Amino acid sequence: MRQKSNISKRSVAIVGGGFGGVGAAIKLREAGYDDVTIFERGERLGGVWHHNTYPGCACDVPSALYSFSFAPNPDWSRRFLPQPEIREYIERVAREHGALECARLGTEVLEATWDEARGKWVLATSAGSFEADVLVAACGQLTNPSIPPIPGLDSFDGPVMHTARWDSGVQLEGKRIGVVGTGASAIQAVPEIAKVAGHLDVFQIDAPWTLPKPDRRYSALLSRLFRRFPAALRAERRLAFWLNEYATMAYTTLPRLRPLIGVLSRAQRRWQVRDPELRRKVEPGDTIGCKRVLLTSDWYPALSKPHVELVTDRIVSVTPEGPVTEDGKHHPADVLVLGTGFKTQQFVMPMVVTGRDGRTLTEAWAGRPKAHLGTTVPGFPNMFLLYGPNTNVGAGSVVDVLEADFAQLVLAMRAMDDAGAATIEISERAADAFDAECQAALRETVWAAGCASWYVDAEGNNPNNWPWTARAYRRRLSAPVAGEFELRIRQATPAAADV
Repeated sequence: MRQKSNISKRSVAIVGGGFGGVGAAIKLREAGYDDVTIFERGERLGGVWHHNTYPGCACDVPSALYSFSFAPNPDWSRRFLPQPEIREYIERVAREHGALECARLGTEVLEATWDEARGKWVLATSAGSFEADVLVAACGQLTNPSIPPIPGLDSFDGPVMHTARWDSGVQLEGKRIGVVGTGASAIQAVPEIAKVAGHLDVFQIDAPWTLPKPDRRYSALLSRLFRRFPAALRAERRLAFWLNEYATMAYTTLPRLRPLIGVLSRAQRRWQVRDPELRRKVEPGDTIGCKRVLLTSDWYPALSKPHVELVTDRIVSVTPEGPVTEDGKHHPADVLVLGTGFKTQQFVMPMVVTGRDGRTLTEAWAGRPKAHLGTTVPGFPNMFLLYGPNTNVGAGSVVDVLEADFAQLVLAMRAMDDAGAATIEISERAADAFDAECQAALRETVWAAGCASWYVDAEGNNPNNWPWTARAYRRRLSAPVAGEFELRIRQATPAAADV
């Protein structure tokens, strides 16, 4: 590791205090960059795991893999972690690695503007102005809830809450509850809501493909084994990684593996759904994998309860008393829960980012968000995205993706130091070449099968998925940045030196 005295004193502003922001701060500080500030709009670190508190909220990636490789935790309570444990883990890692001390909590970044003359990013925050040499956008993708434009929704007399904005003060016991959506959040919340609801209507948009969730509580003996023999926990992580990697290959480079996943999914429905009519309703109508395959062992048993009804007719309006479906039926409700996902094409919003020549990131992304390897955009010097466009790795872990992003970030910072440069920026040539390669590969994946999903926008573009494996992503982002980035030695120098 290079000596700290040789490291530049560049300041870094990180927007977001989830896995991405905390991990980036830790890795930058380890590399010798001490002037790092995390801006987190919430009152605690955790990002999506702080803001999502709905009943049953948990991770669908095994805990050994959904954690930093440099901060293994032998004390997880179970194989798939509930939300409170994940948030506590992020906070503990931040505290133990010195990232908590550089966090500004309760501070939202509203705008970030590149000052070309001074070579600085100027941030307008809810707590005033701030400047930094480098901007890292770790906003997260699952940030802005998607509220369906259902006529009359605002007229409903009872509480309406999105799963990402859960109000724990709303009483659910014995109430008539309507849940809109059957995606990842709803599929976790519905089994818990069904335990207390007097009646529960679940309004299905599309029947999801599911797989059994191999969850289990870790025994005290196994936790002691993990603590005493760290290699055992690393083996658990490797096992989870390779199982996810094979699933990813089924969706991307090895489609012949896909039928095996379908067989397991169909067996789950035959085993858990005894009623023929309900089984007909929950039969997916699209290609397996073209939308997110959901891990659950509680979904079908919850739908089979006598006080739970799965409604497959679309909601056409909402009255003060409840939803009305296209068959003309009225569904009285006391509470409406929206499990309708997020605006997944808005990678940095609501923050407004303005780069060189006054061009905003929204303008640069007109038509489709895109970034070189998901991290850098031409015209936006010294800016790095974490978990940006086209970095969703099939069945992989976002934390694995983020660690590859951290490696790229540190490589770029060191490239600037080695060249004595003021700025670093991906070249148009490299960005265009990668985008063409990525989009061509995506056309050969399951996500191009034609189904409607949050991966694909209304025009059929896919700004979300990585079309190869997690190993390929690691490999691409750990390579030296030579030849793809432009370094500028002085801000006033018009010509760029390729390295």
